[in-house]
Amino acid sequence: MIKKSILLLGVLVFLALLINSCSIYRQGVELTTFSKCDFKAQNIQVINIAGIDVSHVHAINDLPLNDYLTLAKQAFSKDIPSKLQIKIKAFNKNSKKAAISGLDWELYLKNDLYTQGIVNKPVEVLQNQSSTFDVLADINLKEIIHNKSLPQLLSLIIEKNDGFKLSDLDAVLRIKPWYVSGKSVKKYPGYIKIRL
Repeated sequence: MIKKSILLLGVLVFLALLINSCSIYRQGVELTTFSKCDFKAQNIQVINIAGIDVSHVHAINDLPLNDYLTLAKQAFSKDIPSKLQIKIKAFNKNSKKAAISGLDWELYLKNDLYTQGIVNKPVEVLQNQSSTFDVLADINLKEIIHNKSLPQLLSLIIEKNDGFKLSDLDAVLRIKPWYVSGKSVKKYPGYIKIRL
């Protein structure tokens, strides 16, 4: 009876380890498949300027007077804290599902690290399909866009007359995908570069 209990316990432990290692292997394959997807910036938008939500503002005239005055005051300071939303499209051309638990990212402007952060939510891309995920970056518009008056700055960002182009700044987003296995995080060994 005791031998059968020990044998049964041994079999259960073996099965638990086998299932866990299969799960780790599957996640590793999904991470590798994710790294082989085609990535491109689908949309880049400043969604918040100095604490004011501008994500749904399409013209300067749409801004309430109080918000415009707040932005005018902020334009004379050394910083214009803003939030940049970079929508990345991942296309999985592979025969297996691509999936990650999250990713670390770095934003480079003219080969210099400007800011970095984490996307702490899962991304899944089925075979021959695409999926999008957002990278939200805290930026200082004063550092990025120089020598612009407030109306020019707002026109550039909100109305996008000339297009808010990070390509003019030689911007590159580098992502390092990862998955969580138990209590540990397994990261992709390198960075994936996405030119913006």
